[in-house]
Amino acid sequence: MASYDAIADWYETYVTADSGGFTARSAGALRGVLGRGSGVCLDVACGTGVHAATLRELGWTPVGADISMGQLRHARGRMPVMMADAARLPIRAGSIGAVAAVACHTDMPDYAALCRAAARVLAPGGMFAHVGVHPCFIGAFADRSDPERVIVSAGYWRRERSFGAWSPHGVRARVGAVHLPLSGLLSAVIGAGLVVERVIEAGEPTPDVLAIRGRRPG
Repeated sequence: MASYDAIADWYETYVTADSGGFTARSAGALRGVLGRGSGVCLDVACGTGVHAATLRELGWTPVGADISMGQLRHARGRMPVMMADAARLPIRAGSIGAVAAVACHTDMPDYAALCRAAARVLAPGGMFAHVGVHPCFIGAFADRSDPERVIVSAGYWRRERSFGAWSPHGVRARVGAVHLPLSGLLSAVIGAGLVVERVIEAGEPTPDVLAIRGRRPG
């Protein structure tokens, strides 16, 4: 999102230090759904590129794409990058082995369009790795101020962008979030023609990360 341009420097610190626990859990989930491989892995909506090292660790060659030039200023120090709309990727169809979409679905007004774009550029047998906040336990409807429990109120079905957040200091209080219920998230992946092979939940005592591996049929 271009709205990240104004907070790009703050966000770099936020994802590497302030919310490092969530970033680490996301990296672990990414390892679990993507796995080892070779060739290019497109880190779509890559932000500051904080997961490039994990992709390299798994054997992939990361290439980042994001619409925010402010974010890409940081990401280009971690991998080759391009400025691109995640729903309209300027990449030849069927040309890459993997696409990773990490911590971005709540920034997308139409995540299904990102999934379709990812499926288009994947080679037959290629993998799509979704990693993001758990839609059942993260959102404006979920109060996580007590680390031992989550208080869920009405609002799970509302999909509009909201700036409501239990933490006034986090990223969602600054740029908002689009909530996508679990059914909508799974439908976005499946509707793109990807076959769901694995699902991972992470976080204690209540999960805050949900990861999905989808594969383009070969």
